[in-house]
This record gives sequence, C-alpha cells and structure tokens, in this order.
Amino acid sequence: MAHNIDMTGGRANIAFMGSRKDIWHQLGTEMAPGMSIEDWAVAAGLNWQAIKSPARLSLHGPEFAHLSEAERAAIVPDRFDIVRSDNGHPLGYASNVYQPCQPRDVLSWFQQYIGVDDRFSIDVAGSLKNGEIIWATAGYNGDISVAGDKHRARLLMTTTFDGSGATINQATMTRTVCENTLRASLSDKRAIVKTRHNTKFDARAVGKELGAIAQGFAEFKAMGDAMGSVHMSERDTVAFFKALLDIPFDATSADISGKKRNAFDALANAYEVTLNEGTPACTQWTALNAVTRYVDHDKNVKGDDKAESRFLSSNFGSGAAMKAKAIGLLMPRLAVAA
Repeated sequence: MAHNIDMTGGRANIAFMGSRKDIWHQLGTEMAPGMSIEDWAVAAGLNWQAIKSPARLSLHGPEFAHLSEAERAAIVPDRFDIVRSDNGHPLGYASNVYQPCQPRDVLSWFQQYIGVDDRFSIDVAGSLKNGEIIWATAGYNGDISVAGDKHRARLLMTTTFDGSGATINQATMTRTVCENTLRASLSDKRAIVKTRHNTKFDARAVGKELGAIAQGFAEFKAMGDAMGSVHMSERDTVAFFKALLDIPFDATSADISGKKRNAFDALANAYEVTLNEGTPACTQWTALNAVTRYVDHDKNVKGDDKAESRFLSSNFGSGAAMKAKAIGLLMPRLAVAA
C-alpha cells in the first residue's frame, strides 16, 4: 500500500485529469472535463474538515501518580491540536489565534485563483501522508521548449496544517523526456506566491500574480536556453557535482564516505543518461538536468515505496533543496559566461 498518499477510506485520495499511465503512482480517481469543484473534493478525498481541538496533557506514567486525574489530563493554555473530522487524526498544532483552513475551501480557492487566467486549468488534486499536506496542480496551456527540451509548465499549490495558514503557489517545469521537475521559482522569485484562503478575493491582484508566475516560465526558459549554450569541461562537471555533495575537489576516495561516493557515482550516471537523451552535450543545462534526474529517479530515500518518497523529497524535502543548491552553484558561472 502507498504510505505517503492519504489512504483514508481504503483508497488513494488523489484525483487527476488525463491518462492513469502518466501519473507517477498510477493511483487515484480519473476525472472528466467539466466536473465541479465538489466532484474534485470528493474524488480527491478532501471533503472533510480540519477541527481545532484544545490540547490536553496525558500524564499517565508512574512519575505522575501523585497528581490528580484532572491535573494529569489538564488543558494546555493557548495550545490547540488540528484534527480531521472524519477520523480524528492529528494534523498539526497551533495557537489560539489560528483558524484552520478547510480542504474543500483551499481547493475552491485554487480553482477561483486560476480561473482568473484561462491559460491554467486544474489537473491534479489530493493529499499526502494522512492529510497533513494538501496539494493541487494546474497545467499551463502548451509545452515550452527549453534548451531544445520540451517541458510542461504547471502551477503547484500546497498548504499544510502547521499553523501558518499560508497557501503557497509556485511555478514548476517538468522535462517531458523523463519527468524531471524543477521549480521555475528557483530562477525567478516572482514565480512563487503566498496567499491566505480567507483573504478577500481580488481578481485584479490575482491576475498580476498569475502574470508574474507565467513570466517565471519565460525566465526559466531564458535561464535554460542560456545554460544550454555554456560549455562545461569534464573537470568543471566533476567540480560541480563535488560541490553539490560537499566533497572537497582534491579529496581522495579514502577521504569520502561511502554514501557520498555512491551519490557521486549516481550523479555521474545520471549525467551520461541525460547526454544519451539528446540534451546539448557537456553544458550547464546537461549538468542541471542530471541533478534533477538523480533527485527524481535515483536518489536514495527512506521508505518502502521509493517512488512516493522521492516525490515528497523532490517537491517538499531534501531533493528540492538539492535542486535549489544546484541552481545556486550554476548561476554565478552563467553570469561569468555572459
């Protein structure tokens, strides 16, 4: 069973447009054009409520035997648990001022948000873990060619129940050859927007935000095209991979841990595979796509279901951080080359 997709009710709580074979986990409910946001909420398992419940102590060990029953189960002042209404699962905790967002409302907000610009349309929605992370994506009309590679542009929306109340919308680009994904916001910070679902909806402001996100796609293309024109020697590429893994360039094999040696070898293999896929040879773009391929397909991760664990890491964890670091290492070289 998938352990990171929300499986409440004995099914994968994800809904999607398109073909099942194009979904990384091949689970969930296939949607049809024209379905309502309520249909999406039900199919994606987002038709429950997040309830704010007073946090209580649970002091039942022998060291607390001298306390009264009331003291051992006392309410914690100004602290609340956020729990699911359907099964009581704890999603997070917050202060007394936090008002939890509701999954269906977040999805409805996203639909209203992208509805301002007809270049976007929702194509996936669901939750991960046990509902702690809600996410949806909206496809951007048309493929974009970056350094000779076809990419699919999407807007990724995520929200959590950690008390922040913020919903994050960020632009992503997926290389169609092998489904490598990179945030367009890494190259243009305008391509990431934080909103609050309970903010009064302002279509004009949203239109500007979506315009900035679309501009992020253009900036990403410009960055990729530029990287595709910058040659990297074998020595440059080795130095880049070592810097990415925090390996000193002059370190010997004996100086490097087995974990880092394996990661370096996997990056080198991803580089060769990327070259064989037709990416412009020996360029910054090749090196960057090798990193995204490694993170999305090869990086060692914890968990029984490696595909799901890599998805979480690539979009929300250490894999996403590695991609950001790769951009940070390459951009100064790009500026020098320019």
